[in-house]
Formats: sequence, structure tokens, C-alpha cells
Amino acid sequence: MHRRASTHLVTYRGYIAMLVVIKPYRGRSIGNMEVNVNNKLGALALYKQLSFIRAKRLYHYYLNGMGAFRLKLLFPEPLRIL
Repeated sequence: MHRRASTHLVTYRGYIAMLVVIKPYRGRSIGNMEVNVNNKLGALALYKQLSFIRAKRLYHYYLNGMGAFRLKLLFPEPLRIL
């Protein structure tokens, strides 16, 4: 029996479980997120490409004892026209 290699691309899906935005900045597409510290080749690499920065290390963040990084995406203050 021969197996033929699949020509379909392998895709991975995920979701963002929670975003936190302080009140004065809500509605401006600004958010924080926490990412597992061991997820260097997946989420951390993706968010780095999207200009997120590591804001804080969170030890024992997940129920299994793993740590996380809190990531932030910073935006410049919008120009105010008087």
C-alpha cells in the first residue's frame, strides 16, 4: 500500500482568551495579553513581529505552574487638532 503525500497546507488555529484595556484607552484598539514563556517559536515570535513588547514576567501564571509574559502593544498619542 502506498501513501501519497498530502498537498494541503497545515494550519494551526488559536484564540486570544482575554484583553485588558484601561478605561481612558478603551475603544482605541489597545491591549495587553499574556503568553506562555515557553511559547518562543509560536505566539511570542508572532507578537514580536506585530511590535508587541514584553512588559512583565508573570511567575506561576497558569494553573499548571508555568509562567507567562505580559505583552503590550503601544500606540503613539493621537494628534489633537485645535
